Parts: sequence; C-alpha cells; structure tokens
Amino acid sequence: MLDGKTVRERVNAELARIGDGHLISRIKDLLVDPYPVIRDWDYGYPGEAFECWTVLENRESNTGIAFCERGFGPADPWGLVFLTGPNMNIEMDCSWYSNPEDALRESQASDRPNPSPHEVQLLRRADQGRKHQAAQPKVAADAGQKRRRG
Repeated sequence: MLDGKTVRERVNAELARIGDGHLISRIKDLLVDPYPVIRDWDYGYPGEAFECWTVLENRESNTGIAFCERGFGPADPWGLVFLTGPNMNIEMDCSWYSNPEDALRESQASDRPNPSPHEVQLLRRADQGRKHQAAQPKVAADAGQKRRRG
C-alpha cells in the first residue's frame, strides 16, 4: 500500500524528467503534501472505489492532479481531478496521463498554451539528448583532447 513518502518520491522522480523550467516551477508552486482520497471507480462493480493521492492543487479552479495505481494506472496513473464537490470520482480515461507533465499541460492550472504533441516529442528528445550528453564521462573528452595535441 502506498504512503505519502512513496508518492512524494514518485513525484520527484517525474519532475526530474521534465526539461521545461517554467513548467517545473509551475508544478512546484502547486504541489501539496500528498494525501489520499477515496474516489469512486465508475467502470467496475457498483460501489468500487480506489485510493488516489492528491499531489497538486489549483484551488482557483477546484482542480488538482492525483496519482492512482488502480483504475487507469499503471499505464496512466496521473489524473485530473476535482478537489471538492459532487464530481469526486476518478472521471474518464481522457483525464488520466502517463506522467504529471502531460496532466498539468492539459489542466486548468496550466498558465501556457499547450504545445502540439509533435512539439512535446521534440522537446523530450532534446532534453534526453542533453541529459545523455551530461552523463558522458569527462575522461573520454579529455582523452580526445590529448590525442589531438600529440
């Protein structure tokens, strides 16, 4: 069973994958200490409900992002949810995403226009390339410089 610490670690791991500094800042502004909410699952047995962990709140729009291993998880465990009111269920699959970045981009909390799916792919590839380059050992670069000098 999940706990707040485990969910926070999952959020932090997801944040480390995001290359858009503005988006990271926006997410951090809205993060809350993860807390569980039991939400109805409308696609199963009558009365079936799952524990979802609210991780981000936008009180202005009464919406947030939750993490849920059940329901549409594990493929799409990050969902757009209402914080209060009559619609506290898990909602439809179109409100659930594979990562919190996509969830925030589609949420009312986003303060920027959404890039096209193609642009998002390009941004992710560029970010992965930068991270891969940064991970390369410095020794290999130094060895190449020595060969050129000698």
